[in-house]
Amino acid sequence: IYKKIISEAVFTGSCTHIAVQSKITQDALRTLEVRGEPILTGNLIFAETKQKETKFILYAVTLKDFFGMQFFGVEMYYEFIENLNCLNLLQKKTKIPVIVQLHPSAKKSKEKLQRLFPMLKFSVKCVSDCLKSSILTISYSSTVIEDSLHSQVPVILFDQWSRYQHCHAETEPSIENKAMYYVQSIEKLILAVQTICSSKNIEFS
Repeated sequence: IYKKIISEAVFTGSCTHIAVQSKITQDALRTLEVRGEPILTGNLIFAETKQKETKFILYAVTLKDFFGMQFFGVEMYYEFIENLNCLNLLQKKTKIPVIVQLHPSAKKSKEKLQRLFPMLKFSVKCVSDCLKSSILTISYSSTVIEDSLHSQVPVILFDQWSRYQHCHAETEPSIENKAMYYVQSIEKLILAVQTICSSKNIEFS
């Protein structure tokens, strides 16, 4: 139901063709009614960068302003704060720095968040710049998920409240070489990070 509500803003209107940029979108067409013929175009608008060096974990935030929010598929402010506490623990356990890519609506809070969570680094830079140095991306439902996959950066969908799974993903965090994992606890998040770091041939296809 939530995905149908979101898709209304994307697929409404009269058109003859629909650009399908990824397998995630292609899979969604099984349950979404669209006008126009789908065309598998490959990536058109998502960031697609070649990694230069892997330095940190990227956390892509879906926190938005309270008004106009679709509550189911985005993080509430208190959930966002709890996720930052988890990222603090993740950084301590793995010794890998975490960069928090703030949603544009949260940019004004960057300095306050940095004071509250001095171990984490908060960024408002272009996502493609961050992906160049990302080992992996953690997110809930951000479009940065697609940016990451197109840039061959693996993704962990982190859903502490067991509320929403953005797309198909591996649910067993100990299985190596998967491009996408879905976890619901900090313990499994840490394990998924360790698994990605030890993987040698990640299956982005």
